Amino acid sequence: MGRPPDTAFLNWMVKDLLDRIESVKVLELLKVNFERGEETVVAEITMKVGCTANDLEFPESLGSLEVLKVDGRTYTCFLRIVIRDEFLLEKMREFDLDIIWTLPIYKSRDLHIYTCIGDAENLNKVLRLLSTYGEVRNVIFEEATFSENGPLSALTRRQRDLLLAAKRYGYYEYPRKITSQQLAEKLGISKTTAIEHLRRGEARLISMLLAGY
Repeated sequence: MGRPPDTAFLNWMVKDLLDRIESVKVLELLKVNFERGEETVVAEITMKVGCTANDLEFPESLGSLEVLKVDGRTYTCFLRIVIRDEFLLEKMREFDLDIIWTLPIYKSRDLHIYTCIGDAENLNKVLRLLSTYGEVRNVIFEEATFSENGPLSALTRRQRDLLLAAKRYGYYEYPRKITSQQLAEKLGISKTTAIEHLRRGEARLISMLLAGY
């Protein structure tokens, strides 16, 4: 099965844009939906010497880009990617695994850094997929820890585990991939217990994030 006719042109547009970029560092990973081919991030994009914001023109067929801040050659941008090309969408769906994508995420011509949380089986699936795109080096496996200053540190261990599981299984996606009942069954607890810990954890996070408002 060959690529759709518009894929070559789409790849050319993307390459033309990337040829002007020195590096991309994701600051906030706001949304990722592999099934629908959608990704929303806040990222620092550093342009190559001689390139400016005018060279950041983003193909409408791929979504939208809004510059929020400028610091020399580095632009902080709100970036919404929407993949409609069927070939690229299928490639993106390959990464729809039982893991949580997190930071740091960094990309340049010679170096790509990805970070995710998951069990050994799914992390190995990620490695196998990434190896089909290029050589994978410096793989680091470590137990997930949370900064004392991070939002998750405000939660109890039970609340944190429930929220992470809910995120991993698609409870917070729209439309939801899993109901509260199905989530509770996966975790071996009652629906009432699952909802109670989720709601308390959500309320604590919202209170912390909106403190002072």
